[in-house]
Amino acid sequence: MKFIAALALASIAAGLPAKKGKVGSTRVSGNFTVLDTDAPGGIKKGLAYNDANLIGILAREGSASWAYNWGAALDAPQFQGIPMCWGAGVDCDVNGINEKLDRGDTPWVLGYNEPDMPRDAGGSLLTPQQAYDAWGNDMFRFQERGAKLVCPGISSYDTDVSTLTGFESGLTWLRRWATWTNNPGEFRCDAQALHWYGVEGQSGADQGGLFIQYIDQAHNTVNEIFGREMDIWITEFAPLPIGDVGVLAEFLRTVIPWLNQQAWVARYSPFMAENLVSDGDLNDAGRAFVETV
Repeated sequence: MKFIAALALASIAAGLPAKKGKVGSTRVSGNFTVLDTDAPGGIKKGLAYNDANLIGILAREGSASWAYNWGAALDAPQFQGIPMCWGAGVDCDVNGINEKLDRGDTPWVLGYNEPDMPRDAGGSLLTPQQAYDAWGNDMFRFQERGAKLVCPGISSYDTDVSTLTGFESGLTWLRRWATWTNNPGEFRCDAQALHWYGVEGQSGADQGGLFIQYIDQAHNTVNEIFGREMDIWITEFAPLPIGDVGVLAEFLRTVIPWLNQQAWVARYSPFMAENLVSDGDLNDAGRAFVETV
């Protein structure tokens, strides 16, 4: 959700399935084995931003290595910019993404932004069939230029029939899309993007626990849908209320160590970079983001 209109949607996490380790290259960090992520410097932290001038404040040791802006990400040279094909057809900035790929400094292209959500909530509003029909035309041109693809970023509002759109949402939307012809491999994705927003009235630490529970469960569901171990990118996540620096700081101090310890979490970027800065400097949430490992 680029816009805040629908951030009151609560995530409901269910169950704690057994963890599955990533198959692939790993390294040891302290007492934990973590993914040898292809993010610069092996740093999974990223920034979801609108204001490229503001995020320069976050360019420091311990902070993010990559960034995206729901578009071509051409304006953040301090970070590895990851472009996004935001929606289908004319909603995908093909020229901007190709310009980004021409620079040779990005190995990935993010797929559709919340196709399971309405446009007034920042979603690209595509049924599973519409997204299936458009995906190859929109995304394969980038993969054929050497970019790896991230499957559409879905909300954590998981239901068979959303009251917001009239069709599936969350992991149910993803399952319907990915198995449209019972061939999930046809999408050529190397990672899956997940989003999550919290629950009003709970502490940052308690919302952190809900986030961990949901992402753990969602990871296992994604693997089951695709029939293989999938890298997970968590490209939007935040506790509620949005903008409460204290709640966000407590939340980040709770979840970042866990995210760094999961071999299958390849990259993550909280919502959003602007909430980590106040009055031209890092606020408490920004310090939590930078300093927590």
